Amino acid sequence: MRRKSTLLTLVFFFLVFQHVFSQAIQPSAQETGKAKIGLVLSGGGAKGIAHVGILKALEKAGIRPDYIVGTSMGAVVGGLYSLGYSADELEEIIQNIDWGLVISNRVSFKDIAFEEKEYYNRYLLEFPVVNGKVAFPSGLIEGQVLSDVLHYYTWPSNSYESFDDFPIPFRCVATDIRTGKALVFENGYLQDAIRASIAIPTAFTAFELDSTSVVDGGVVNNFPVDIAREMGADIVIGVNVSFEDFQEIDELGGFGGILMQIAMAPSLSVTQSHIDATDIYIKPDLKEFSTGSFSSYREILERGMETGEEFYPQFQQLADSLGRNDLVEGLKDIEDSVQIGEVNIIGNNLFSKDLIRSKLNVKEGDQVSREDLESGVRRIFGMNGFYKVDYTLEKGEEANFNMKIRIKEKPSTLLSTSIHYDNQFSAGVLLNLTARDVLGHNSRTVVLADVSENPKLRLDYYKYTGINKKFAFNLRVNYLRQQLPIYENGEEQQVEIGRNTRIEAQMISTSSLKQALYVGGVMDLYRSKYKFSIASIDDLKNAYQNYFGGRVKYYRNSQNDRNYPTKGAESLLQATLHFKDWLGINLRPGVDSLLLDTDSGPVMVSNRFLDNLLDDITPNPYLTILGRYTKFFPLGIKWQFVPEIAGAFVISDEGEEKLFSQNFVGGYQNIQFTDTRFWGLNYAEVQTSNFLKIGADFQFIPFNKIYLRAGANVLGFSEHLPLDDPEFLSAIMQEGHYFGYGADISYQSILGPISAGISSNSNDSKLRAYFSLGFSFNYSDR
Repeated sequence: MRRKSTLLTLVFFFLVFQHVFSQAIQPSAQETGKAKIGLVLSGGGAKGIAHVGILKALEKAGIRPDYIVGTSMGAVVGGLYSLGYSADELEEIIQNIDWGLVISNRVSFKDIAFEEKEYYNRYLLEFPVVNGKVAFPSGLIEGQVLSDVLHYYTWPSNSYESFDDFPIPFRCVATDIRTGKALVFENGYLQDAIRASIAIPTAFTAFELDSTSVVDGGVVNNFPVDIAREMGADIVIGVNVSFEDFQEIDELGGFGGILMQIAMAPSLSVTQSHIDATDIYIKPDLKEFSTGSFSSYREILERGMETGEEFYPQFQQLADSLGRNDLVEGLKDIEDSVQIGEVNIIGNNLFSKDLIRSKLNVKEGDQVSREDLESGVRRIFGMNGFYKVDYTLEKGEEANFNMKIRIKEKPSTLLSTSIHYDNQFSAGVLLNLTARDVLGHNSRTVVLADVSENPKLRLDYYKYTGINKKFAFNLRVNYLRQQLPIYENGEEQQVEIGRNTRIEAQMISTSSLKQALYVGGVMDLYRSKYKFSIASIDDLKNAYQNYFGGRVKYYRNSQNDRNYPTKGAESLLQATLHFKDWLGINLRPGVDSLLLDTDSGPVMVSNRFLDNLLDDITPNPYLTILGRYTKFFPLGIKWQFVPEIAGAFVISDEGEEKLFSQNFVGGYQNIQFTDTRFWGLNYAEVQTSNFLKIGADFQFIPFNKIYLRAGANVLGFSEHLPLDDPEFLSAIMQEGHYFGYGADISYQSILGPISAGISSNSNDSKLRAYFSLGFSFNYSDR
């Protein structure tokens, strides 16, 4: 028994010695050049853009990581890099993104449905109305543009089953709200994984997965070195653009910073141990930047590159020791299209599936590109009734992909408000009540009121119709009350008190985000009286000029903003056939004549004489043509050249004794859609039946949100235009004309545009000043 025990002891020591000896003589993974390098990219909001600079230095040294792990912004950069994008390509992507839209609840103006453009992004506050009560919005960012960007650039991930199959195996971290624990993504839909990881608390809404809600992974593991080790990394390079430890209260920059530190407490408690576990630890100097400094992306990129250059010798030494000379070619060729199997829509209630499918314009069996899908999603979201619209692609049978459209609708009723002021029509409060599905499914009803000294009211009913929902019926009633000064040689002579009610019923094409065709009828009722030209003003009830007609209108707008476009064009061509015009004067009961002020003195005019005069000047049916075209030509980043031409013409076989419908020309404002702005004149200083305007502006953007504009224009106008005369265009410039010029400055504030301008013309040389603030009832606010 004793001999057996001794023998076992000898065998045990022999085995231990053999193991230790073999370990001693066996070269390490690093010594054999087989060491695996893991790259860890922390979260940090905008500061995470600096990660790209580190990647550039690694590429320069010939190091392509074997594993990448990222949290939040680190997940964005790391996820795209793991798919094969090069650092140069990531830099280009960052420079092409509109970060102002990414970190907001807005989308580009050009992506809004044509029928919604005039109401989009022009209110200070938007309140949901739930069960008849006004509620408060969350104030958090849903991230529609962020999702669009991620969908577009993560498109190559559709070719892979798992994140381990990427050119570089990848992991990212989010936080499960239900359990408070880390959720590590290693497969699934890459866009969802990254979007979940970057759901920054107090900024973005939580991201909804199938079984839970998740927020930013920085809450529990902002610097996930441990996950890189678990993946098999022998050497870990860690880039931390966030805090290393808890900060003092005075260093947090306010209540938002305090909340963020509380939220990230679990992560901060382990950050130092993760720092200690890195082999190469990199901490770029980004003290002057915050998580929200996306407008400083160029400076952050540069700081990241500087840091990368500082660590380049260390990277080169590591590459030499491992015999690494990796090449990152980038994503030159991306499989651009997939075949769609099933198309499922979830989350919709107010908007029918037929309408959503119509806007998506993707059918089962279609071969579609990423541009096709992104355009379809933008068309859906552009209806302006959603907080969020995105999609997933899942591999189905026969090499196709099943598509799931995920809808998050806004409440059926919203109350929006803003304030405005200008030195011509004073101040006002704008109220917008938008209700969907109140008067039929797939309908939208807007009641818009301007509570001011010059009140305005609009009822705008819109219902999608047709088999494929490519058209809509629109009923629109506009009421305006305005006190319009009447000018002579730039001097105010009298004031016209006008009340205009316009009723339009029309069919509208809805298949495009940029253009629409309108066909329908219009009834225009205009009542007015003058303060000064009628001596017996109390005897006059009002004068009126009404018409009823048919209208065809083509309108196209590809500009990238309503008030501050820098590219794109706007064009309008409208033809109105006046079936019937009515002209009249209503006197007070018991009054049969008016005392008029004339240059020769007061003149008494009988009611019968007025009736005969009005009959003589009332035209028979006639046609009016109105058109305009404006285009922004970029001249570099900060300059734009903006030519414009506009005109209106009456086509009639009757002479100049007739009184045709009038067009308003002048001023800085477009109160009504058909108004024409003109340097050197006040609003509606010229009211005429026929006109031609040609002009050009230069726009300069010296600083962010500051716009300078200067321009000149020429105007010719006439009450009667002999269109059968070959020289009619020269005739319109001879009867009445202005050469105007001016300049203005505008600031894109949270309250709306704040603008001040001054202009004059060659006829009277009088200066006309203008100031406005806020979002108004007008078609444009600048």
